[in-house]
Amino acid sequence: MLRRAIDAVLKEPAIDFSLPLTNGVDQAWLDASTCRNCGATLATPYCGQCGQKAAARLAWHDTVRESWERLRIFEGQMLGTLARLLLTPGRVAQEYVMGRRSANMHPLKLLVALVAILALTLAANGYFGHYAFRGRNADVDLMAARVMTYANWSFSLGIIAIYVGSWSVLRRRPGYNAIEHAVLSIYAQSVILGIIVLNMLPTLIWRDPAFVLWHKSASQYYVPAVKLLVVAAAYKQFFLLKIRTDWPRLLLACVIFAGVNWLLLRLYALLILWLVTDTTIP
Repeated sequence: MLRRAIDAVLKEPAIDFSLPLTNGVDQAWLDASTCRNCGATLATPYCGQCGQKAAARLAWHDTVRESWERLRIFEGQMLGTLARLLLTPGRVAQEYVMGRRSANMHPLKLLVALVAILALTLAANGYFGHYAFRGRNADVDLMAARVMTYANWSFSLGIIAIYVGSWSVLRRRPGYNAIEHAVLSIYAQSVILGIIVLNMLPTLIWRDPAFVLWHKSASQYYVPAVKLLVVAAAYKQFFLLKIRTDWPRLLLACVIFAGVNWLLLRLYALLILWLVTDTTIP
């Protein structure tokens, strides 16, 4: 496998690009009905072999337009997927698994985008920098800094908890494999991250430390309940569960999710504590 990867990196392109450059960049070279990525003959604006759009000479207006089109498609697809995920997370995951993929953003792309947005939000409002004993204890201050440093990792812990809940209880319904369970887990966690971002929007408007502290305290009561509801809805929709007959399985899967999620967060907190104490030891 490693050998194939190295060969792919070192493989020469299908076209010798040095030949047309002997007399300078020629517009006719790009206007020819040949894909300049793989060398296949072009019959349509997109190559039937590699999928690349017919190349044109780079210009400022083309670069700006193409960049805007890519950004617009990315944002539109992300917002559309998120809007559907808020109400039907399990159904979106089910559709993606069953082949409806162009209409839905790739789960990993969506997850990375939301983690980035959440990280920027936390950096903007200084959420982890507001706590009751700020400035009174060096170890507590260092722990808060470590939490912010490793926050991106903690955002993904819910994926593991969702996966364990689904795989341990519902893996035989209706024949999903391990990767398809992972798709559900990533989509459901993406919904949770989106809700967390929305929940933090008031702290970007009112940045008073007293309000941020109150917001953190209040969020501890309703955010876990919202997470549980999202996961329960995702399980029900993805596995086609009926509340009347399948409620014991659904309840057990949710309990396992909640327990694993609690355990992972405690382990994460212990790791941060270990990093802080290890750093402060002379």
